[in-house]
Amino acid sequence: MTGGRWLVDPLEWQYVMTLARALLPELSFQRDQEAAELASSLGGLPIDVLLELDWSKPVVYMPPFRRLVEGSVVVAVEGFAARRLLEAGIRPDVVVTDLDYEPEDAGVGRVAVVHAHGDNIERLRAAPPRRVFTVQTAPPPGTYNVGGFTDGDRAVYLAYALGAREVVISGFYPGVPIKRVDSVKARKLALASALLRRLSRLLPLRLL
Repeated sequence: MTGGRWLVDPLEWQYVMTLARALLPELSFQRDQEAAELASSLGGLPIDVLLELDWSKPVVYMPPFRRLVEGSVVVAVEGFAARRLLEAGIRPDVVVTDLDYEPEDAGVGRVAVVHAHGDNIERLRAAPPRRVFTVQTAPPPGTYNVGGFTDGDRAVYLAYALGAREVVISGFYPGVPIKRVDSVKARKLALASALLRRLSRLLPLRLL
């Protein structure tokens, strides 16, 4: 098994996690290392499988996307978006997920990028067989830290790390409730918005 790899500047990751802990103190950050070590032990594909794709202009589809657009790679956020793309006749290349929103469809793409954190440890063993594991700690062997925090913004950070020159985002509507409406979800969306604004200083982002 290859060693873990940073795909984000560790200082950027520290900044993101400082924000996340301040905004979302009720999450199980103290178990993130346990989740990362479990992901490492379960084994995943090397990140190089994703480099076989053309990341020049990926399209990231987030729940609840409304528009389809041409792009070099089709990235679905969570099984929910992956299923909706399939219903539209489009098979996603990559599904970015932490397995909490229609996880049964997380494996419909060519590769699932499965995030391990302190609140989804019990779901990691159900990850699709073709998976790359990401973590929000220093990455142990066979895992990767790509930056970001929620599945949506992490998908865009992943695209940036893999060489995207522009990212089209379809479906990032923080004011449209999907899955649930509560304080935690609202704060997660606020954090995702802040991180996408931060990343937009380095990479052109086009929101549909």
